[in-house]
Parts: sequence; structure tokens; C-alpha cells
Amino acid sequence: MDNVSNQLNWMNKHFVLLTYPSVRETVENGLYPCSSDIEDIINRKLSSEDYLGFLESKEDYKEGCCFLAYNLHHRAAVWWAYRCVVDLLKEQKKAPHQPRKIEDIGKPRPLNVPDFAKMPEQVSEPFNVEERISEFRSFRDKAMAEHQERLNSIDPKVKEAFNEALEILQNEVRKKHDGLDLFDLLSLSCEKAIRQQNMDYIVETENSPLMQAKRELESNLEKMRKETIETVKSSLPKVDIKSQNKNKMTALGAVYSYIVSPDEENANKCYVIGNKCPDTPEGLLALCAFWSFGDLMPLGKNIVKTPTGLFGNGLNSLMLMMALAQGGDKKLKERYKTYFYFGSEVATGLSNWSKSLEKKLPPHVEVLGAGIETGEARYSHQDRDFLNIDEKALKKAADNLDNDASVDTASKMSPTSDEGTPSMAEPRLSPPVSVDEAIKNYLSKRFK
Repeated sequence: MDNVSNQLNWMNKHFVLLTYPSVRETVENGLYPCSSDIEDIINRKLSSEDYLGFLESKEDYKEGCCFLAYNLHHRAAVWWAYRCVVDLLKEQKKAPHQPRKIEDIGKPRPLNVPDFAKMPEQVSEPFNVEERISEFRSFRDKAMAEHQERLNSIDPKVKEAFNEALEILQNEVRKKHDGLDLFDLLSLSCEKAIRQQNMDYIVETENSPLMQAKRELESNLEKMRKETIETVKSSLPKVDIKSQNKNKMTALGAVYSYIVSPDEENANKCYVIGNKCPDTPEGLLALCAFWSFGDLMPLGKNIVKTPTGLFGNGLNSLMLMMALAQGGDKKLKERYKTYFYFGSEVATGLSNWSKSLEKKLPPHVEVLGAGIETGEARYSHQDRDFLNIDEKALKKAADNLDNDASVDTASKMSPTSDEGTPSMAEPRLSPPVSVDEAIKNYLSKRFK
């Protein structure tokens, strides 16, 4: 039998940071939304890892992200959501959204007429009607003369029968048209057509009543449009782009500080900044980080436990908000696919915050560059107040790595443990332990 220790192709493929080992536990304890489609899966007692593989095989990345939102270990889930927001920022940096101006609402657009429907650019000049009619009459008389010659060449008896029949028909036509026969009517119709053809060049359409009514209607519509726009602009709150962008970046900084050191102070910072911009991915991410802490009053004397499912609901809503975000070069399904694989990397321990902590450079600042344009203000990643990250938090995280080096985290993170839950999923978090260090310890002891 081959040495199993040499078969390492399965390394980093197990979801060691899932809170609940099975789908049933995720539904019952994590309040994962249970639809009728997955009832059979629950009854078959499918494991969480197999369920994620099943969703991947179906390319149902949206549902996969939803399941991860309710099952991932909270601190790892915040890191996952943070990575997704940073990826969205990277997208929008490459292809920024161009918002439509209010002034353009209802504005008339140029009519693109296809070539086949366009009027000819050069039109011939009006012709002399009398000359054309004279030409037509000459042509008519010549044609009638030629016709009479052909009639004279046929049998006299046939000609006589034809003339009698024609005369009967002509008499009936003359009775209805004041003595005019068929040939007279044909001649008059041709002359009328010549006269009407020439009138196209004589009528001045620009000053016609129809065109005047059209211009008056367009003027009234434009006036009403401008009045409506002024009403809308006066009703909408004034948007402070500088303050809005600063809040977004501060929210990302607060979340990163919380990931590095998830204590009461950083959780409260996420709560404060999240409530300033909850309608943005950055603000909702900060609120999710606050809910993941497990205590709704982090600086209070009493613990107010976060309701079960609140964090999962918030994270699932954040994924949808980012998938539908404007700008960028990805569609909804592409984004969900990207976020699903981000979550898989986090769940297996492949992705964590240790590298950015070593560089002392938050990923969102690294993506946006050393200098960040936010409205009228320009910030640098060296500005600690702007990043909402202080040296105290970084030092505390570094100290925890030294203090907890002897702690055996493998049994706490193993999916086969009695609780089946990572140790850091308690309502109130103990001093932070580096996920990178924990994963290394776990893999070295379990798979060495």
C-alpha cells in the first residue's frame, strides 16, 4: 500500500472553517433559508462540504454564496466579504460607472433615420408645367396615330365588330363623366399627375400649420421637462461626494482593523461607520462585521447577544448588493462565481489576512493605490486616521501570535470534533489568533 502521507493532492481542499458540518445543522442552527428544492438534500443528511460541491457542479454560485454566508466561521466570513468588496473596487476602478445626469432625463435624442428612409440630398429644380404637358400631348397624339394604323391593318369585319363594342362602352363612360370617353379621362389623369408632381417643389412645409403646431408642442414639452427636473433636484438631498467616499474608505479600514483584532473597540467602530453609509457595500460590510462580533453592545456592561441569522442575512444581502453593483466588467453570474471561489479559498484556509498584516498594508489600499482620489480630497495610505487602523491594533495582533503559539487550535477547527464548530464562533470573541498560524498547526498535526 502506498504511503498516504505522500499523497498530498487533497491538501487545502477540505472546508475546515465551516461552522456546521451538515446542511441540516446549517438550516436548524444557522437559519440558512430552506427552500423546497433542498428538502431532499436535508433528509439525506448531506454534509456541508458535499453540498457546496453539488452547488458548484450545478454552477449555482449564488446559492453557494448564500450557504457560505450562513455557515462560514464569522471572522473568516468577514474576511471573505472584505475580499469581495475589494474585488468589486478593483472592477470599478478599471471600468467606472458613468452615472446619468438628472438634466438628461427626458431629453430629446437625435433621431437616427436609416439610409433607405432618408430624403435625397439633391433634388432637381421645378420644371415648366406647360412644356411637360405639351410634350405629353405630342406623345399621346403620336401613340394614338400609331394605334389607328394598326387597327387599319386588321380584317374589316373584325374591326367593325370591335368598333361597335368599343362605341357601346364609350357611350356608357360618357354618360357618367360629362361626355368624356376613356381616352379623354386617361389624358386628363396624366396631365393632373404632371401638375401635382411639380407642386412638391413649390409648397413651403416649414411654415405650414402642421409644422408650427409641432414646434409649439416641442417647446411646451421642453418647458415642462425643465420644470420637472428642477422639482426633482430640489427634492433630492444634496450628495456630499467627498464625505461619502471618505466614509466608504473609513468603513473598509474599520473592517480590516476588526479582522486583525476583533475586540470591543473595533466592533464598535464598525457599528458607528456602518450606520453612516449602510446603503453602500462598504457600509453594509462594516455592519456585518459588527454583527459577527456576537454582542450588540460591545462597549456596554452587559452582553446583548446578536440574534441568530442576523449576520448571515446581512452577508447574503451584501453579496446581492455587490453582484448588482453598477460599473465594472463582470455580470451578476460572473461576480457570484468569483465570490463563491473566494469563499472556498477562505473556508479551506488558503486565503487569510496574514500576508497583508506582514506588509502592514490593507488590501483595499493596495488595490486603490498609494494615493486615493475621493471627490475633492486626496488621501494617502500613510494616514492612520483615514484608514482607521492604529499601531495599537497591529501590535495587539502581533502579541497574540506570540502568546497563543502554544495553543492547540487543530482540535477546535477540525470538522470531525464533537462540537463541529471552530472555536472562534462564540458570541463574544476572545483575543484574536492568526488564522494562518491556526491552519498551519492544524494541517501539520492532522496530515503530516
